[in-house]
Amino acid sequence: MRNNVGTAQFGTTSIDYVLRRSPKRKTIAVTVHPDRTVLVVAPPRIRRSKINGLVTSKAEWILRQQEALHHQHSGFVKQFVSGESFFYLGRQHSLKVRQIKAASPGCSVRLTRGRFFVTIPRIKDPTVRSATVREGLYRWYRDKAGKHLAHMTAHFSQRMGLKCPPLNIREMKQRWGSTNAGGKINFNWRIIMAPKRLVEYVVAHELCHLRYDNHSQDFWQLLERTLPDYERRRSELAIVGAKFDLPITSEDIHRALFPQGRPKRRTRAEMREGIQQHIRDRHTRG
Repeated sequence: MRNNVGTAQFGTTSIDYVLRRSPKRKTIAVTVHPDRTVLVVAPPRIRRSKINGLVTSKAEWILRQQEALHHQHSGFVKQFVSGESFFYLGRQHSLKVRQIKAASPGCSVRLTRGRFFVTIPRIKDPTVRSATVREGLYRWYRDKAGKHLAHMTAHFSQRMGLKCPPLNIREMKQRWGSTNAGGKINFNWRIIMAPKRLVEYVVAHELCHLRYDNHSQDFWQLLERTLPDYERRRSELAIVGAKFDLPITSEDIHRALFPQGRPKRRTRAEMREGIQQHIRDRHTRG
């Protein structure tokens, strides 16, 4: 598949989009992602003028979605300090950060009586301190996601008459889950922040792909037999899904990691590894 960019005009407003050509598509699909980017997936032979025309026809909807996401995300950036709250299985839990004198740069996290207790070494730099807390929470969420999703996948596999597939918990920018040709299911660790009913939807959705590798009518009928209210759950996840994350501003991360200036753009995995190394270096230097 090839990706390139395009622009459609709506009055005096330009709408930029990423175009992906896919031989699997028979129609043009337009999606607005949580970061407000517009993705257009189209068949290989569809003319660019037709694609621009479709984007223009959907311009009002696209702009409404982008505006809603802007307002949603404006309240989601965290400082990772005591008093903030974080989601786990749909409920918000307040954060309590405790700094101690420690011989190693490790971070411990526990959820007790509705509160996240995070213990870290003493760190003077508030930006590095925030990144350390976030890293601890990230690891905690991934661990919990692995356990809960394994249990839930086994439950729905038995209910659907399927063999329980192998799972992988990973970072996924635009999806909650995916199923590969070998029958392995990947889950986005962030889904563990969502209410149980939405986690169930993602698990059932991916298990249906073990029988149908597309979104055919048979696929949706199987999903409906498994979760009769799947449409409500699907819509709810589309609306609230953007808030299930551990957002920290890229500016703060770069200030912590690169005080001499901003380098080229890095992936989340590269950024996370950089944060870990920076924390280790700072701790070693005392």
